Amino acid sequence: MKKFLKRIATSAILYGLAVAFFLCVKPVFTAIGLSAIFLLIMIFEWPKICNLKKLNCWLLTPIYPILPFVLLIYMGAFQTYRMLLFYMILITCSHDMGGYFIGNIIGKHKLVPDISPKKTWEGFFGGCLFTFILTYLIFIVVNPQISGWQTLGISLSVSVLATIGDLFESWLKRKAGVKDSGTLLPGHGGFLDRFDSIMAVGILFFVLKDYLIKIFVCSS
Repeated sequence: MKKFLKRIATSAILYGLAVAFFLCVKPVFTAIGLSAIFLLIMIFEWPKICNLKKLNCWLLTPIYPILPFVLLIYMGAFQTYRMLLFYMILITCSHDMGGYFIGNIIGKHKLVPDISPKKTWEGFFGGCLFTFILTYLIFIVVNPQISGWQTLGISLSVSVLATIGDLFESWLKRKAGVKDSGTLLPGHGGFLDRFDSIMAVGILFFVLKDYLIKIFVCSS
């Protein structure tokens, strides 16, 4: 229960900071904030997962986590893409939140027990439901003409990629023999633990940014 309360409190603070950095300041400060998170990960968390005895992990560094964060920082630096990035983070976090709550309440069937023993199929589908609902609510505001099938396609893509990103980081942590990437976020672990899903989804949103911007932003 104590960890749950810490997680809720930390989530509320992170949400407030996200709103501030995405909606209340200039894009350059959003990029600076994301860059600061990236530096914290590279200095305090990534070496914990990829120590000098695991040089094969270090070879991943240009692809993960550098490449995804470069794409996130790039999108955050431009006003239009920054709003798309904001929606993406909200939707991705809704999957994590839904998976955490539903998984803890009714989760029984393990998703990939050899990599992440606590993740369940019930949690995955709960995350999918939360993601669809939030995506649907966003479209009601920014683009009511988007069909239910488009909403389902976007939300399901986010859910699948978020899960892959989460499982990939869990696999890295298991190889390194660590439970969390860090302790900077009470109840959550480290920043890498919170951005693993966002980085995976961010690659898709970057590739499709000019298409998605017409759906999420230009119709608002």
